[in-house]
Amino acid sequence: MTRIVTWALGFAYAAAWGILGWLWRGPPTDLDYFFLPAVRIALRGHPLLVYTVRFQTVIANDNGPLGLVPLTAVAAVASWLGWPGDVRLLRALVLAAFSISTLLMAREAVKAIDRLRGVRLAGRSRVVAYGVFTLSPTLLIGVLGYGHVEQPMMLWLVLFAVRQLASDRPVAAGITFGLAMLTRSLAALPLIPVGVLLLARGRWRVTAWLTGSAAVVGTPYEWVPQHADVLFVFGLALLVSLVVILARRDIEASSRDIYGLLALTALALPLLAKSVWPYYFLDAYVFGAIWWLGQTGALAWGRRSIEAVLPLMAIIGTLLTEYEMGASAGRIRLLEGVGMGGILAVLMAALAVRLRRRCENLKLPNLTS
Repeated sequence: MTRIVTWALGFAYAAAWGILGWLWRGPPTDLDYFFLPAVRIALRGHPLLVYTVRFQTVIANDNGPLGLVPLTAVAAVASWLGWPGDVRLLRALVLAAFSISTLLMAREAVKAIDRLRGVRLAGRSRVVAYGVFTLSPTLLIGVLGYGHVEQPMMLWLVLFAVRQLASDRPVAAGITFGLAMLTRSLAALPLIPVGVLLLARGRWRVTAWLTGSAAVVGTPYEWVPQHADVLFVFGLALLVSLVVILARRDIEASSRDIYGLLALTALALPLLAKSVWPYYFLDAYVFGAIWWLGQTGALAWGRRSIEAVLPLMAIIGTLLTEYEMGASAGRIRLLEGVGMGGILAVLMAALAVRLRRRCENLKLPNLTS
């Protein structure tokens, strides 16, 4: 009965995304401007030309081709059904199909929480935990409002890679990290704290297998010097990783605080990128929610701590950035940008301080059933 209910909820979730895609009346997204045109080129028999897509001389697709593979399959089905010219139906089919990667991301996140807590979430708590990841406003805005259907897929692969590494399977973890980078180039960002952690623990062989496997699967990085802000983002991620890992000799890939460290490095992107988009906060939201909900003992729904503040701030950052996108006055955008930058800097500093200290979880009444 539980399995039947689970499948029913999954189909309902996919159907809901399809309905949202069909009802969407907002402006065209990156899905319309870049991803679907690239898929149409592939379906015309020219898969090696998918990166020739331009919008007013702009190339905005810096991601690897893996995300285009399932998108091409969905577009082929739409063509077979006679829907290629119906934008609304095509978008509905794409969002419904890609909701599977969101469910897989949520499943992997809840698995991480179960592993960190040492006990399986049950009842209401498990339902709420899944809702935290599948019903996030950041996810909704990023996928529906900006068309980045590949981001949940990338996060699913990253979370799976961390679990494989925690289970001492560096080759599988490296391959999965490589696949994540083929889905979204910025998947290299969470690889930085993981690599620094392994080197700091003297696990040279594991590091070699991890990075070697990822390098075999991953993509060239000649795009890095073309985007100078990415160098600063990666540099800050490296710095904060060292600051935390050198002070915390107890953190391992199987530790709960590794997700806090992943969230910390993910915040480097919206803090330092020249152009910040609302979906930039989704990585920090997912990692931060796992870090918070993975506490041992009872789920601290009402606990006031940096763990609980982090996913909340990611949502606020998403909503504020989305509001800022529509602002016409440069002064408004400047003030909000500087203000959000200051808040993120303070949040990252507080998060780094918290991660440098080993904190035991408070014992609270049991809310897991």
